Amino acid sequence: MAGRILIVDDDDGFRRALKRALSHAGYDVSECASGADAPRCLTESDADVVLLDYHLPDVNGLVLLDDLKAGARGAAFLMVTAYPDLEVAVEAMRRGAFDYVPKGAELRELLMRVERAAEVASLRRRMVEASQVTEKAAADALIGDSAPIVELRKQIAAVAKGEDTTALVLGETGTGKGVVARMIHAQSSRAYEPLVAVDCSTIPANLVESELFGHEKGSFTGATSSQQGRVEAAGRGTLFLDEIGELELPMQTKLLRLLEEKEFTRVGSTRARKMTARVIAATNRDLSRAVEEGRFRADLRYRLEVFVVQTPPLRGRGDDILGLAAHFVRDRARALGRRAPELGPKLLQALLNYAYPGNVRELRNMVEQAMLLNGGELLALEDFPVLSRVATGWSPERRDGPAPVSFSDPVTQPYGRLQRESPLPPPPAPMRTPAPPAASEASGEATPGARSTTPEDPNESIEAIRSRARSEQRRQLIDALKRSEGNVTAASRLLGLSRYQLIRRIKKHGLS
Repeated sequence: MAGRILIVDDDDGFRRALKRALSHAGYDVSECASGADAPRCLTESDADVVLLDYHLPDVNGLVLLDDLKAGARGAAFLMVTAYPDLEVAVEAMRRGAFDYVPKGAELRELLMRVERAAEVASLRRRMVEASQVTEKAAADALIGDSAPIVELRKQIAAVAKGEDTTALVLGETGTGKGVVARMIHAQSSRAYEPLVAVDCSTIPANLVESELFGHEKGSFTGATSSQQGRVEAAGRGTLFLDEIGELELPMQTKLLRLLEEKEFTRVGSTRARKMTARVIAATNRDLSRAVEEGRFRADLRYRLEVFVVQTPPLRGRGDDILGLAAHFVRDRARALGRRAPELGPKLLQALLNYAYPGNVRELRNMVEQAMLLNGGELLALEDFPVLSRVATGWSPERRDGPAPVSFSDPVTQPYGRLQRESPLPPPPAPMRTPAPPAASEASGEATPGARSTTPEDPNESIEAIRSRARSEQRRQLIDALKRSEGNVTAASRLLGLSRYQLIRRIKKHGLS
């Protein structure tokens, strides 16, 4: 396939002969005789493939490789030398070279490797174009000029510069933690590499290790072939661990080793492999509380909190709410092939007054429902069922418990007043003290919300503690399903879980 080639080599004879051969094969070829001129030549040629001599008179080829990759825009590098050396080849590949070619290789072999490198470079650039589209879509979720959003943009730009820095994204459900992770990746020098997302809450506990690290053939029942995991699939890109607060303790230990040593081992293998990806994690849980309750490792928490990014709740973003609503209306109108309707004055005020326990995701869903209910040119308050109920005096059900990690909400009208009158229900953390429900004196049935005050036995076994925790989690599920009359979506909101997390727990406890 045709493409642009840059040859960086001080051997005039070899360079010119190679240029003739590559030009004859249909490539647009540029030359550079020294390492000092290589950055300028690469910028001017915008090459897809760079043939880089290892033995340059003014600089080592490996050092130059590191310097050129930062501004290469996805170019693939082939390290070329007259003195083949296995250690040099391995080091070149480790530093990001696509291939290693001896000068004595046959022309047909060289052309084949150049062609493969050009194909890889083309795929990388298409990936970047796609990621730029993703970044634009992600930026739509950051519409507005409120102080929390301005600060969030600054945090994203800062962490994107540190391409090896581990980042932890914190925030309530629906605030766009995944969007932030994609923006960090798209703005970093790793944008030409894959972004691999892993939802830790949806993978069965007994398969997490295999999903992350991969496995060898025959390592367990059903492993009919070797398979790479998500860490390997991420390559030199970004590994995004969403809902990391849901990982079980044994897997947390292995993840800690991955972060500290940058190594992992496939299930059923003894060979350690290097991780070259950057890790971004996200959770809506309060990890400090989870550490206190023994549900999350303190050392893993500190290892993740190298750079903390906090996503603000929608209720604290002021007039950004109206801008987002208008954006979602226009976006949905395009999808439906119709003209975007206006927003009525009562609706505008109601949008500002609502607390949004589901944040940006909830607002988007509200708009989509309203657009389906109303095909006219004006959206009214009546097209938003939840907002209509709030206008009649209904408010989200009050629950006790600590607030989730988030930005501090400004105590201003109408948000501060609304928050004081109807605090958002935070996601409840599983209790370590089990709670047999208190019996109602009148009916003898369990009273929702009742808790046991029996102190924990300091000598109690880990298995006993886990058993009590499972019992308490099952009781909470039953309680929430009863209160929501079996409505899974409503029950998930009561528990502060996503709908998929709730369904997974229902199946886990045999309640389906």
